[in-house]
Amino acid sequence: MQKRRLGRTNLQVSIVGFGGTWISELSTPEAVKVVRKAFDLGINYFDTAKLDGNSEKKIGAALQDVRDKCVFATKTGSRTKKESFEDFKSSLKRLKTDRLDIIQLHGIDNEKTLSKAMGADGSLRMCKEARKQGLADFIGITGHKPRVLTKAVESGEFDTVLVPLNVVTRQALEDLLPAAKAQDVGVVVMKPLSAKTSTLITCLYQPPLSLISDEPELKTLLGQNGEEMVKSALRYVLSQDVAAVIPGLKSVSEVETAVKTGEQYAELTAEEQEHFNFNLGASYCRDCGQCLPCPQNLNIAAILRFHTLYGGYGLKAWAKKLYSGLEVKADKCTGCGECEDKCSYKLFIPNMLKKAHLELHQQ
Repeated sequence: MQKRRLGRTNLQVSIVGFGGTWISELSTPEAVKVVRKAFDLGINYFDTAKLDGNSEKKIGAALQDVRDKCVFATKTGSRTKKESFEDFKSSLKRLKTDRLDIIQLHGIDNEKTLSKAMGADGSLRMCKEARKQGLADFIGITGHKPRVLTKAVESGEFDTVLVPLNVVTRQALEDLLPAAKAQDVGVVVMKPLSAKTSTLITCLYQPPLSLISDEPELKTLLGQNGEEMVKSALRYVLSQDVAAVIPGLKSVSEVETAVKTGEQYAELTAEEQEHFNFNLGASYCRDCGQCLPCPQNLNIAAILRFHTLYGGYGLKAWAKKLYSGLEVKADKCTGCGECEDKCSYKLFIPNMLKKAHLELHQQ
């Protein structure tokens, strides 16, 4: 498995890591088998969280005897010093370790939450004390809003950042990755195989938001079978200025496919770069969610996200299918303008919604 330097931590991490979310769905023996297989095949970066079911406990059980050969990154979703310290202690116990390589603030998706977490009684203070006591080596931050994470990175307080990025989710490329590079912050990528939207629960939304499917347009974009699609999607992410990508893995076969990509990784060719080159322009929705809530209960961010898939990426049939899953369609917009007033990017949202409905609504 190829390795890269994780920013100023100087940790050498496998370019394909292990996202622990989905092993909570497995029995303990099966989960241990999957995690151990990942380690045996060269994965050394394991990302988990208290909120990922019993993922921490299963990773700890699988890797206890090889702990010092692994990089453990877990998270606290609490915002206060006291509550996050309880999270921290319980994570150490479940992971069967006396220290963490990286403790991350989990799900920082708006500036208010960031400010609270970084305040005098916030969870960042706990992370710093844990680091001072030798219980954690580095401090990271995670979230789905690159705009917010950029502010966090620029504060100089964080050593790593975990953010969604994939072939059709590119907001992090604009400001966050350059800011991380300037601060020498290690970038780890989540959601490499899903058209994540910040306002929908990806695993529950129907039709599925997965990039790995039988949709003809996605096959044209990524490959004609599942393994080719996974390899293409992960290679695109790894061609960016990032240290590692952590797909959620829940079977030995998924681990083997991901590892093969990490072992055989090569930079995108000029032809492949052109294939993945989409000009989205400046006036597209960054899916930041600031426009919400809408008085008419429109999920503006999701509507415009799907419209970007339609017009920006040319995934027209898939975008229409995704739009059909929304309960409230864009034709319910009254043009009140509240969303425009809240948009940091000064987009003409009512006009964009009208166009989205005309193009996405299936008659």
